[in-house]
Amino acid sequence: MLYNIRPHQLFNLVKSASYEERMVRIVLPVEKSPILLDTAVLLALAKVVKPRTFFEFGTFLGIETMNIAANLAPEARLYTLDLDDASIPDLHQDEHDKPLTKIHMEMRQELAFLGSTYDERITRLYGDSKRFDFSSLRGRIDMVYVDGGHDVPTVISDSENAFRMLSGDHATCIVWHDYQTDKYPQVTDHLTRLSSSLDLFHVEETNMVFFLRDVPGIVCELKT
Repeated sequence: MLYNIRPHQLFNLVKSASYEERMVRIVLPVEKSPILLDTAVLLALAKVVKPRTFFEFGTFLGIETMNIAANLAPEARLYTLDLDDASIPDLHQDEHDKPLTKIHMEMRQELAFLGSTYDERITRLYGDSKRFDFSSLRGRIDMVYVDGGHDVPTVISDSENAFRMLSGDHATCIVWHDYQTDKYPQVTDHLTRLSSSLDLFHVEETNMVFFLRDVPGIVCELKT
């Protein structure tokens, strides 16, 4: 089932002894930055799950990658996957993704996290996610953010690989972006189909949907 929840319902799940413990670090918005509330959803889920490993489909400008890295434990590892020159010629994309790919390719040597104090904890991966070999990451990732290609085959493939990557010895989470957007109705359709067999949660006022596993009590709390 797909549940709609208010943002505060998610934020209230972050248990802390002080307001200082609830503080996060976020890159101030510039043009093409992620929406702050969407980022806050990601960071709240990261505080709930406390991932040791994070995987991102769709690096784009690397801003969200840096936001996550800045708020995870220093020993956490991050992986981010996006297109490279070799994957472009045979690529079949949604029309709305093509200008974003052009921007990413032009800016790929100027990503937000490059040269930062978080850079060494972030592994850049390259290629079309439908053809990428995820075998080395299977069962090793605690939190996955799906925000790559939005054509139907890619959305389905990225979701399937996200579930395969989830670790089995830790709380885990998958977050999808672009739910209920006019540009990408296929994402909404896909998540609606997934919700027929999984409990998914849409955070109202955002385009974020998430799935949680092995987080005691929290899923039940969100459903009430």
